[in-house]
Amino acid sequence: MRVLLLATLVNAFGNGAYLTTSVLFLTTVAGLSPAMIAIGLSAGAVAGVLAMTPLGYVADRYGPKRLSLLSMIVLAGAYTALLAVHSVLPFTLLSCVIAVATALVKGANGALAAGAVPAADRLRVRAKLRSMINAGMGLGTLAGSIPLLIKTDSGYVVILLVNAASFLVAAALLTRAPAVPPQVTPAGGPRLVALRDRPFLAFATLDGLLSSTYNDLLGIGLPLWLATGAHAPLWLISVALVINTVGCVLLQVRMSRGVHGLDAARRSALRGAVVVALACAVFAATADRSPWVAGTLIGVAAVVHVLGEVWLSTGSWGIVFELAPTWAQGQYQGTYFAGRGIGDMIAPPLVTACVLGLHSGGWLLLGALFVLGGLLYIPVTRWAAATRPAARPEPVRV
Repeated sequence: MRVLLLATLVNAFGNGAYLTTSVLFLTTVAGLSPAMIAIGLSAGAVAGVLAMTPLGYVADRYGPKRLSLLSMIVLAGAYTALLAVHSVLPFTLLSCVIAVATALVKGANGALAAGAVPAADRLRVRAKLRSMINAGMGLGTLAGSIPLLIKTDSGYVVILLVNAASFLVAAALLTRAPAVPPQVTPAGGPRLVALRDRPFLAFATLDGLLSSTYNDLLGIGLPLWLATGAHAPLWLISVALVINTVGCVLLQVRMSRGVHGLDAARRSALRGAVVVALACAVFAATADRSPWVAGTLIGVAAVVHVLGEVWLSTGSWGIVFELAPTWAQGQYQGTYFAGRGIGDMIAPPLVTACVLGLHSGGWLLLGALFVLGGLLYIPVTRWAAATRPAARPEPVRV
């Protein structure tokens, strides 16, 4: 899996660099207004969510390696094509292409990671992949900050092309990975079985909301809180994000050890949700504190938050691997990421409303959401486990 890990690192570097400058590229080089950008990105988000499960099925049926390579080539071309965009319609179309191809990459790489190693090693490999993503995104963000200092349009164009090239380099690396054979859907059963698996859909929706929300606590909640509710400097946002990135890189693999089976994965997810709730309580405690005390508490909250995030994400992956049939890893991975997409639509307004509307009480409400969500993992995963024999028939080779 070293090839997949290296390809993931390269790809994440390009993504991190582009995300740092994407808004400035689209406004200054492409000449799009913020409203045009919002329309295009929203359309892409919807397209990505709708495509996740069907494309996961395609990855299972035709082989995840082949589909991952194809989607990376499409992404390289789509990002390069952004250079020719100057109006809302082509930007919206390209946003949909990018979102759909990204959905295919996620489902295919999830199936590739699941199928290329023994079942006992899947969680460890997934943890390593996330460490590579965080490391690559962190390095890419540093690279993307260079054009922000130079403040030239050519710098934004270079970063865009670096991102496009990263997909080609990752695809070239991925050609050296062993292929996972195509899977055959059991005769007489539905093709998109994940969409008929009600307990898994409930889990994907629940986990998607919690996962998106814990990401937005630092990306949206903390900046709003520092601007309106806490008497602390804004540079603490960067400190919290650095703590989060470094913590995920250093702890993700270590925290995945010993998580074997559905019960252990459920306990890890519950533990993580409760710890994230504790971080929310610490954020709430910064209200009306002196800058020194508030800054210290924010540092503590960031450390607590990353511990909860690592436990929660580890448990989530373990649950997905345990519930997905061997012959449908791609579509179950796609459905899981579709849940994340739904969460990405709900979490930003939820976090914004809580922090701006309820202040410290909003942080406590978010903490209560995590506790409730963590407790809901128990009945949802037990419901799912009870339905597994019917949902995992032996495939019939034809």
